[in-house]
Amino acid sequence: MKIMKKIAAVTIAAAALFAFAGCSDADDPNEMITGSNKKYEIDYTNTTEDTSRGYHTTAYKHAGAAVQLDFENVSKNANAGVMGLIFDLEEKDGVKSFNVIGVKTNNADGELGYYVSRFENVTDIQAENFGTKLKENPAKETVYAPKAGGTFGKANGIKSTEKDDTITVYAYAIEKKAEAVGTDSANKEYAAGEYIYEVYLINDTVANLDKDGNLVDDNKQKIELSSTKAVATIATGYTSLTQKKLAVYANVYGKKTLKGTWTYRGDYKEVGVDED
Repeated sequence: MKIMKKIAAVTIAAAALFAFAGCSDADDPNEMITGSNKKYEIDYTNTTEDTSRGYHTTAYKHAGAAVQLDFENVSKNANAGVMGLIFDLEEKDGVKSFNVIGVKTNNADGELGYYVSRFENVTDIQAENFGTKLKENPAKETVYAPKAGGTFGKANGIKSTEKDDTITVYAYAIEKKAEAVGTDSANKEYAAGEYIYEVYLINDTVANLDKDGNLVDDNKQKIELSSTKAVATIATGYTSLTQKKLAVYANVYGKKTLKGTWTYRGDYKEVGVDED
C-alpha cells in the first residue's frame, strides 16, 4: 500500500537533502566550482579573454534558499567575476530556463554589484550572456534588477571578522503566495493567490531557515524583513507552490582570478513522498 506523506521541511544540517547532482561537463566545462552538499568553493584563474561560466545543481527540488556568499582576497580580486544563486531551474532536452541573482565585489571596502534576471531557451551557458546574442536560436533575458539601467545595481556586503580580506553577503530567494494583485520588478502583472519569488541581499547573519522558509539567526530568532526591501520580485504564473532545482553559479572574467565560497544556510522544501 502506498501512503502519500506531505512534508514541509527546511534542510539545515542533513547533507542528504542538500545533496547535489553530479555536474555535467556542459554545466561547468572548466571545472571552476568544487565541493559538495552544503559547501562549494571557487579558486579559478581565467587565462583566456572570454568569461568562463559554470554552475552546480541540487539533486532535489526546492521553493527557495539562503546562500552565504564569501568573496575572498578581495583586495587583489575585486571585480573579478560573479558568484550567485540560480533558482527555479529546469532543463528539458538540453534547453535550460532559470532565474539568477549574481553578485560581484566592486572594491575591498564592501561595495557590491548585483543583478537579477531570468533566462529562457539557454542552449549554451558559455555563450555571451548565456546566449542572448546568438544569431540562431538565441536565449531570452528578462531583467528584474537593476531597474535604473546598467548591468549592475549597487549593494553592500560586510567585511568578515573571522577571515581577513573577505566580504560576505547572503542571497535569499523565496517563493511566496501573493496576497494581492501586483506587478513584479519587470512590470509583469500577477493575481492575488499566484506565487511570486522575492529576492533579497541580506547582511544579517543567517543560520538557517525555519519550516516556513523564513530566515533564522544564530539565536534561533526570526530575521525580520519588514524594513528590508527586496532587490527583485518575480511573477511565476504558478497557482500552487512549485519546486524546481537550485544551483550555485559563477562566472570569471577574462584574465581574472575569483576566489570564494558558497554555503547553503537553508532551503525551503515541500514535497510529496510516496512510500510502499
